[in-house]
Amino acid sequence: MIAFETGLAQVLAKSLEPEVESISLNQALGRITAAQQIAAIDVPSVDNSAMDGYAVRCADFARGNTFTVSQRIAAGDLALALEPVSVARIFTGAMIPAGTDAVILQEDSQSLVDSNQVTFSETPSLGQHIRLAGQDIRYQSEVVAKGHRLSAGDIGLLASVGVSKLQCYRPLTVAFFSTGDELKDPEQALEPGQIYNSNRYFLAAKIAECGAIPLDLGRCPDDAASTAQFLLQAADQADCVITTGGMSVGEEDYVRQQVEALGFIDFWKLAIKPGKPVAFGQLQGTAFFGLPGNPVSAYVTFHLLVRPWLLKSMGLANLVDIDLANASLTGYSATANFEQYNRGRRLDFLRGVSRINEEGQLIADLFDNQSSGVLSSISAANILIPMAAGQKLTAGDHCTILPLSCFGELKI
Repeated sequence: MIAFETGLAQVLAKSLEPEVESISLNQALGRITAAQQIAAIDVPSVDNSAMDGYAVRCADFARGNTFTVSQRIAAGDLALALEPVSVARIFTGAMIPAGTDAVILQEDSQSLVDSNQVTFSETPSLGQHIRLAGQDIRYQSEVVAKGHRLSAGDIGLLASVGVSKLQCYRPLTVAFFSTGDELKDPEQALEPGQIYNSNRYFLAAKIAECGAIPLDLGRCPDDAASTAQFLLQAADQADCVITTGGMSVGEEDYVRQQVEALGFIDFWKLAIKPGKPVAFGQLQGTAFFGLPGNPVSAYVTFHLLVRPWLLKSMGLANLVDIDLANASLTGYSATANFEQYNRGRRLDFLRGVSRINEEGQLIADLFDNQSSGVLSSISAANILIPMAAGQKLTAGDHCTILPLSCFGELKI
């Protein structure tokens, strides 16, 4: 049994070299950039009006506040230079004419009846209601960094500088299957001693959440030949293989022995709770993760080990909660609203809920039942609270919290 940090370092050291492909912008949501994106233009490209109103020259107001309207400029029109002692009717987003240094709101103006003139109820200040060229994005500035996961906002930003195609890392295919003759799918009726296979469904969701492609191979029967067949099939079709169950030392646990026969295991058993019987290795040159059959343990070990390996192998620069370069936990500092003493010898990952109290402090509450058999603790929790062996926390102490979100963002 090895320390968690040692296991995480071994996992991340064997991440894959990401492959690059060119994709269109409308396919890029959730993808990870393989190159820095540099702006080829200023945004906005010209000075433009932030409001509907009139483009004016401030110095002209020394002569009065009634002016002739010399031109009308809508968004997309080419503005002519402002004629002396005149104003231009202008609309939001329209190009500012040369010689203009302010925009007056149409609410602060009054058109004279039967005349091409307008009068104003305010004296403008220099630069008011004008958006300068490059105010949003400067030419040759970085728009999106390499190794960044693209959000809907990023897609719009890239479109605003004229990007239609970009280089992104290829998503990995992850084959997974469950072991255990007692497992049934939700649409099937349960017989005595049987349980529903929750691992199959959460794994498909978590793999997809990471941006990878889940390949569900179903349930493997509890025998050596079937286990070997499933493992080889998975390794042949995917970049990574994940199993749940079959990693202990019982007579019906075949996964570990078959992986060792067909490949090798880097480690088996981490000094963590929940999730001690977790394995990492290689299977016919394909990365292998053997997760515990217990759903809570499987979920926690996926989050702490598989997720960072997947994201690093797909080119993500870093996570909020895990330093991918140094294989260490980071997370956030919160105030504990509980008392707990880790009397064991393993690093314990408690399930909890974070919140902001009335004083604006980040508070960590503990889920009532920390049993590894309580899957509702994962559904209710939004954080893990790591506690070292021998560590004691009392209410008011500072503690580290690790968000249970895919990319480590704290969602409250």
